[in-house]
Amino acid sequence: MLKSLGLAAVVAIMAAAPAWAQNQCGDEPIPPAIPSAADIGTKSPADAAKMRHQAFLDVKAWQQSANDYRNCLESDANQTRRDLATAQSQSKPDQDRIKRLQAQIAADEAASNKRDTEERLVNAFNALRTAYCDRSDVDKSSCPKS
Repeated sequence: MLKSLGLAAVVAIMAAAPAWAQNQCGDEPIPPAIPSAADIGTKSPADAAKMRHQAFLDVKAWQQSANDYRNCLESDANQTRRDLATAQSQSKPDQDRIKRLQAQIAADEAASNKRDTEERLVNAFNALRTAYCDRSDVDKSSCPKS
């Protein structure tokens, strides 16, 4: 009885191992909500400056989190490549394991290459900054020189 319970626990852990490996980098960072250009136009100059500055801080923090996440995915993919090379070099390679490792590498690379969220976020911030700098009642010392 105890032997079969132990075996069941080992099988459950082994079955969960691929899911654990997929999530060892955690979830992809959630991008911050950037106020729209229309939102900044309705605020007082001081509130607009605070809003723009907070959006800048939020974007920078998210970019760092996204970079850390991509670095983790790259590290995971590199380790999986080493595991794949080891699996392929065995006298009797486990084809199912090789396929799982190849799928994990592809998933890590696909997740790491997603840049559309970052592009949309930066574009939203640039629209916010442009709307702020286009106002006549704000301090333009932090605005790009035209």
